[in-house]
Amino acid sequence: MRKHISHNEDLQQHTDKILHGVAFACAAFFCFSVMSMFNKLLTGQHHVMEIVFYRNLLAVIPCLAYVAFTGKYHLLKTSKPFTLALRVTIGTIGLYLTFAAVQALPMANATVLFFMSTLLIPVLAHFFLKEHIGPHRWIAVAIGMTGVIIVARPTPDVTLIGVALALGAAVCHAFIQVLLRALKTQSAFTITFYFFVGGVVVPGLFMPWVTNMPDAHSALIMLGIGITGGLGQIFLTLGFQRAPASLLGPFNYTGLIWATGFDIWIWHIVPGWPVFVGSAIIIASNLYILYRERLNKQRSV
Repeated sequence: MRKHISHNEDLQQHTDKILHGVAFACAAFFCFSVMSMFNKLLTGQHHVMEIVFYRNLLAVIPCLAYVAFTGKYHLLKTSKPFTLALRVTIGTIGLYLTFAAVQALPMANATVLFFMSTLLIPVLAHFFLKEHIGPHRWIAVAIGMTGVIIVARPTPDVTLIGVALALGAAVCHAFIQVLLRALKTQSAFTITFYFFVGGVVVPGLFMPWVTNMPDAHSALIMLGIGITGGLGQIFLTLGFQRAPASLLGPFNYTGLIWATGFDIWIWHIVPGWPVFVGSAIIIASNLYILYRERLNKQRSV
């Protein structure tokens, strides 16, 4: 009887962790959607490079303060400087393309095109990490790409430049995920910190030519970008600490709900059928890829 009660308590505790992980993940993706919304509000007022600079500056300052006050200077060291530098470079380019795409496209369209990154991850892992990809996942990737083509069809609101920016951002997102696998032995704080540093240094080189002193309204929006971006990173980390990544990954798609809501509420843009049909194909393909990965892991145990 006591063993039965103990088993139920362990099960309840595990369930609570899963629920907490899902809640944190959903909160993270909401924060990222709000960050994108704030970024889009600055369209035409500030250069994207300037927004990237301030977004990372607001994030790197607390990180430096944490290291200074705790004395954990070992967090600034890495045994894989080249791979980390590559992750920082691609991450900074990806953030720029992401912000630029959100400004150039309706949020719902940009969000769906960003989902393509999940389709590309197994492909890049196959070529760069020599991971085996079976025919089922190759077919799923091909089917998912048809959804991308549907969403990318040009309309008055969907320009080819915006689509190119979004697809470029998705490629960068996929490369980042593959590089994170190669950096799995490094501290998460170290990886994130140098990403913020790179996001300050690289855009900082362009600031003399693109800077535009923000007024009180723009400054508040940029502060919102920094806060929501930082909170999103914290919530995402907390979520992955409490639940498996394969379980939380699909909750990324909740971002489409918020993006669609912001499009309708703020910009009065109602997504057309290509967004919903294309997103359904892409999401279904992504979920099938996740299912096959989980199945392969179970077989290898």
